[in-house]
Amino acid sequence: MNKVLLFLEKYLAAAFVSLVGITWKYNLQTPQPKEKVIYTFWHRNMIPLMYLHRGENIVILASSSKDGELIAGPAKLFGYKIARGSSGRKGSSGTRELIRYATENSIGITPDGPKGPPEKIKDGVTFLSYFTKLPIVPIAVDIKSETVLKSWDKFRIPHFFSKINVTYGTPVCVENKIEMENKKLLLQNNLEELTIKNIVR
Repeated sequence: MNKVLLFLEKYLAAAFVSLVGITWKYNLQTPQPKEKVIYTFWHRNMIPLMYLHRGENIVILASSSKDGELIAGPAKLFGYKIARGSSGRKGSSGTRELIRYATENSIGITPDGPKGPPEKIKDGVTFLSYFTKLPIVPIAVDIKSETVLKSWDKFRIPHFFSKINVTYGTPVCVENKIEMENKKLLLQNNLEELTIKNIVR
């Protein structure tokens, strides 16, 4: 995809989400955290959360590939800061940049991105919590009316006037390296349970 198409995509995607998003009816099941945190959610839920948290001084991770630019471009227009690179242990480029941003910003991360497996947490988020000392807050999203794409993650786009339930889970802190694996399993269980409880009636 060339630079002209990426430029057009950025503005067209942001305009579309703004047009549809203004009609969405969010129902927050739990209060949104007021302190700096690491928001953690499945990759397929990116669009409704990007609109909900626009302008909140949040940093998100996008890969350095052209696919990453498809997300990074519109996200910038919604007021997000972008860390580019891969996630994982402290030595990876994306993680190093997120650690620098964490002194002043909350972080948003999709622990199953950018390529899956879907809805399975990888190590990056627990390493990030340990090195930034920020708590991880899992977020569950359910959408009443939506289009689900035929992508690896079954990416979701809410319809006009859709009802959207959002639940912020109990913060999980990673105090030391020994507990990283257990905290990863805890987050996996928390997100699965939140998703079940969060269904729009």
